Amino acid sequence: MFLSVIIPVYNAAPYLRRCINSVVAQDMGGELELLLIDDGSTDASGTVCDEYSSKYGWIHTFHIANGGVGAARNYGVERVRGEYFTFIDVIDPGLYKEALRLHGVQPADLYVFGYKDYPARHGGRHSVPQRFYAGGEALAQLYLQMKQDYLMFPVYNKIFKTGDCGRCRFATGIHYYEDYLFSLDCLKNVKTAWALDMAAYNYVHHGKEHLGGKHTEPDVVVAVAREIKRRSELLFQTKPLAECTLLEYYNNLLHSVDCCGSLKQRTVYIRVLLDEFKKYGHKEDFRRFLGRRRMLLSLPTVCGVLVMCYLRIILLKLSH
Repeated sequence: MFLSVIIPVYNAAPYLRRCINSVVAQDMGGELELLLIDDGSTDASGTVCDEYSSKYGWIHTFHIANGGVGAARNYGVERVRGEYFTFIDVIDPGLYKEALRLHGVQPADLYVFGYKDYPARHGGRHSVPQRFYAGGEALAQLYLQMKQDYLMFPVYNKIFKTGDCGRCRFATGIHYYEDYLFSLDCLKNVKTAWALDMAAYNYVHHGKEHLGGKHTEPDVVVAVAREIKRRSELLFQTKPLAECTLLEYYNNLLHSVDCCGSLKQRTVYIRVLLDEFKKYGHKEDFRRFLGRRRMLLSLPTVCGVLVMCYLRIILLKLSH
């Protein structure tokens, strides 16, 4: 069997059928299995899953106690039978057949494709040109493109070879960038990859889409930012990729400031960011990276950044 598709399900009844039907429409014969992980849903989601399992022998439903999206995904990964596995929301027809076709041309450890945002965020469509990547330099080029076009951190736009990647697990104690950490864990095992120039995944942003979304404390944001940087650096490095990873790291540290609830707390995490500038440099590159937010670093001192943060908050409130 080529592919195992994992769908964690939690109170998704209004749009679950569309999601499952998009997998059924792939028409893959015996090359596909679908694992529906009902994460303790309290609506009709579990019934919908059971309905599809009774209709299609290759669709399997598992009902588990609610433990969050990471635990549900791990439960699925532990039960895959395919040579590859992936996670989805809603996909366009033909995606898995194209991956299987490319697999026949040249097998790879990873198949990565694009996605579309609904409603649109960051431009709406994200993809990279189609080609086969082999070896460190080529993969570093691919990863740079993926980081620049928001394709690196999701898991739903990747098909992983089960082998080494099947031993990776999602962090269940956090609900912040756990997808990114899992992806990076898998990517360190990748030697070859196919990029598919298809924005075939349809990421629908629902108001209650997350299985455990909560406010993230700034210390967690910093810890995860450092872990993303560390795991990114385990991949084959080129200068452009390393610089992109550093700017991404600074941006995540800046997000920790946004997560603060008091002036005193903001001061602490602004200092963390400024200390990292001293350690790694590229402060001006980061200012350019911020685009319209570059005003935050107009005065690169603790007091200066603090003032600009509050000024930005006021301006955002006035604009709404």
